[in-house]
Amino acid sequence: MIITKGLLRNVQTRPEKIAVIDGDKQFTYRQLANRSARLKEALQKMGIQKGNRVAVLMLNSFRYLELMYGVTALGALIVPLNYRLSPEELMYILQDSGAKVLFLHREFVKVAPLLKKEVPSLLHYVLAEDEEIRELGLESYEDWIQQATDQPLRYADDLHEDDVAGLFYTGGTTGRAKGVMLTHRNLISNYYHAGVLNHQNPDSRFLHAAPMFHLADGMCMISITNAGGSHCVIRAFSAKGFMKAVDTYKVTNTLLVPTMLNMVLNDPDYKAYDLHSLEKVTYGAAPMPYELLKRAMQEFPNIKWTQGYGMTEASPGISQLSPDYHVLDDSSKNQRRLFSAGHAVMGVEVRIVDELGNELPVGQVGEIIARGPNIMKGYWNLPEETAAVLKNGWYHTGDMGYLDEDYFLYVVDRKKDMIISGGENIYSPEVENIIYQHPDVVEVAVIGAPDPTWGEIVLAAVVKKKGSQMTEQEIVDFMRGRVASYKIPKRIEFMEELPKSGAGKILKRHLRSLYWKDMPRQVN
Repeated sequence: MIITKGLLRNVQTRPEKIAVIDGDKQFTYRQLANRSARLKEALQKMGIQKGNRVAVLMLNSFRYLELMYGVTALGALIVPLNYRLSPEELMYILQDSGAKVLFLHREFVKVAPLLKKEVPSLLHYVLAEDEEIRELGLESYEDWIQQATDQPLRYADDLHEDDVAGLFYTGGTTGRAKGVMLTHRNLISNYYHAGVLNHQNPDSRFLHAAPMFHLADGMCMISITNAGGSHCVIRAFSAKGFMKAVDTYKVTNTLLVPTMLNMVLNDPDYKAYDLHSLEKVTYGAAPMPYELLKRAMQEFPNIKWTQGYGMTEASPGISQLSPDYHVLDDSSKNQRRLFSAGHAVMGVEVRIVDELGNELPVGQVGEIIARGPNIMKGYWNLPEETAAVLKNGWYHTGDMGYLDEDYFLYVVDRKKDMIISGGENIYSPEVENIIYQHPDVVEVAVIGAPDPTWGEIVLAAVVKKKGSQMTEQEIVDFMRGRVASYKIPKRIEFMEELPKSGAGKILKRHLRSLYWKDMPRQVN
């Protein structure tokens, strides 16, 4: 199935239905398709062809939807960029992807001069706003739309469901971001996972509160459209902005990172807003602390809660804990299930295997592997890394877990050296490589430590040179500008030495045990 088809069906069946609400702007499905078609034509006039890459550096916007449908209908690849990355990190991704066009919001215009100097493949910089900023040589999105002709939206004749629709970059264990190639079929499959389980329908009003560059929210662009529902957009998350949007637009569905939910519940004014329209909330991108989930369920007893577990390579869904299992009572079984990641989603198989690939029995911890129509095509220009995780049709997640007798999946640890803080994936080697550049650092090990707000925070255990007076703040200052701010450790501890194996390998599991003692699992 092609991504465009869901939008085209709505043009046929509900053309005047409100497709998207973004502040004072509203567009019907007919208008959304028309603007997407105009964008597609404008890209073609600029020489963009099937297989070319189109990058997006934007906050949330109705234009993100137009880009998703206009770019993919052409057969080009959309490349959503995490706007929290440093200029150097953005530069690497743009160079690696070979993107020819960059759409950006005014907040990120300041990086354009650097990119123009360092990324020669980028031929067009397009300001995706109502206004224009001509002095920086930025082209106007709305000029592109207005100058295109009025024609129906069609997808390319040679477009196939197994063609790549986008490159979604995720951190790498080597510290280098990897472009995950997701096809039309990969992304559409999540509609059947999320849309069906969450009963998305034409009456659904979904609020894009999480960043639309993030695949967990980005896949909802497709699933809500396929269901014929309405998209509601806030430019960036704040607790009050979220609550105001729910109240104003009478939002029924949304997806939240646990950190966002925590901010809402702790906002002093949250009872001043009418949030009763909310029917279904999916949470994911980071595991939910039990006490936070318990409070949310008590505060909003009528909301149907769904937990999603997955990763970019799975488009992103692997399993979901459905509303039926969000139960607060004295049953030990129900309490235990709230710590689980639920059941494998429709069409996806999950197994637990040992290091040799042998399937393990119920209750035994091993690596989580999965297969299904949602599993990526591979990593962009990285055949060896692709082969390392895609084996005999199965994707090896690098996460450790087990299945119970009722097929509930429990994630207990990460094989990959990764931290999830506030919904963002942070690979320890990337942070360590930066800290090692400081002349007073002898050794460093970066781990995730439990935190009630962020789920996990980045903690750096540092051994400094003998006689060094280096402080925690000095390391923080050294890292600024070299790496995205959310990757900078929130906690730095100086140690005389780091725990090591007989072969001299740093034992991070021993470090983690200092901070995760008495916790039910090694991921929060």
